[in-house]
Amino acid sequence: MAEKAKKKDEKEELKAEEEIKSEPKSKIEDEDAAYIEKLSEKKAKKLLAEYIAANKELSDEVEKLKAEAEENHNDYLRARADCENVRKRKAEEVRAAYDDGRTEAVSKILAIGDSLDWALKMELDDKTREGIEKLVKKFNDTLDGLGVKEFSPEAGSEFDPNVAAAVMQVDGEDGEKSGTIKQVFGRGYKLGDKIIRYAQVSVVK
Repeated sequence: MAEKAKKKDEKEELKAEEEIKSEPKSKIEDEDAAYIEKLSEKKAKKLLAEYIAANKELSDEVEKLKAEAEENHNDYLRARADCENVRKRKAEEVRAAYDDGRTEAVSKILAIGDSLDWALKMELDDKTREGIEKLVKKFNDTLDGLGVKEFSPEAGSEFDPNVAAAVMQVDGEDGEKSGTIKQVFGRGYKLGDKIIRYAQVSVVK
């Protein structure tokens, strides 16, 4: 009789264990006390160990996914930074190409301004001079619209090779210092901070 009762208890424990494994997690959490009471201490410890192992495996998987997500996020940030650098580099290349083209085009018409300047130094009738002065103004306005600025050193100022080119050296007169500008033959021009053409001058020996 006792043996029969013992087998019945074991059978009920096995049945309870199977029920716990098959039940949804939420039900086990809500009714865990009632189910655990049906188990022996040994069976309860075994079941607890299984849950702990499953939880550890799940936690490891979560950490792995978090690491992968962080790595993917970092890859995205690096890719975005690379794209931004490429965009900036291409924009700079376009600006440089535009400035180079503009510089080349402007350089080809500077001789026109020189010719007009020399024309104004000649003896001219008033009507002709007025016409040339209008052309000079139109020429200067065009350069200004392109962002080109004129610069010319003063006669008598110290020669600066950073802004002027000495096309000749001349003997100085009384009071003229060596290394100073005697005469300006051609105006200098800048596009932004870039010198398109240095001012053309003669320098006292």
